[in-house]
Amino acid sequence: MRMGTVAISEALSGDLLAGVTIGTDLPERSTSRSSALAAVRLDDQALAKVEEIANAPLPPLLPCPDGDFVELIRALTTLPRRSDDDVTGKLRVSIYHRKLGGYSKEALQFMVSTVLDELDWFPTIAQCKAILERWKRDDGAVQRRASAANLARAERRARFDDIMRTLEQREFDQAAIDALTANIRSIAAERGFLRLHDDGVYRARPVPCGTKGDSENMAQVV
Repeated sequence: MRMGTVAISEALSGDLLAGVTIGTDLPERSTSRSSALAAVRLDDQALAKVEEIANAPLPPLLPCPDGDFVELIRALTTLPRRSDDDVTGKLRVSIYHRKLGGYSKEALQFMVSTVLDELDWFPTIAQCKAILERWKRDDGAVQRRASAANLARAERRARFDDIMRTLEQREFDQAAIDALTANIRSIAAERGFLRLHDDGVYRARPVPCGTKGDSENMAQVV
């Protein structure tokens, strides 16, 4: 199968890793984005980069611009106000801005839409804040971080599978086995690829009889 390459920056829908490329075992004619991401393999440099992105704090969102805030609050005036509510329009906006002005425009848009869908009366500030707590940020920065986390997780899993496959085929020498982490050696022992000896050393188990390799060796002897 012919090898192709894909830029990590493309996989993350941005320029976070511009200039770094990674390999994929998909044929070049493949155009499926989801399939391509599933087949991505990262070298150590690229893996470190995507893990850095995945673990980095999100950039803070800017507070809603004053003009947009006024328009959003005005949209709520379609709801009736209770009889004991004698706050005038301008004063109301000022009060609500002091309490809610630090939220992003996207969060406030969610709040206004939810209020109009769910409430029968003009909301209190406490109600507004309760609804704002339900808002989930999903902008480009969030999506890029999630993509980076998915890439890193897939690469870590692929590397683990590579190790298990190599152990199953008994292709690691003792030095390579000793270099594995204690957790990987324990898992390999559970899968029957290694055996823990009385001296505390994990060593490769003999290849079980009846495997494909044994059959091929037997055929050569015959």
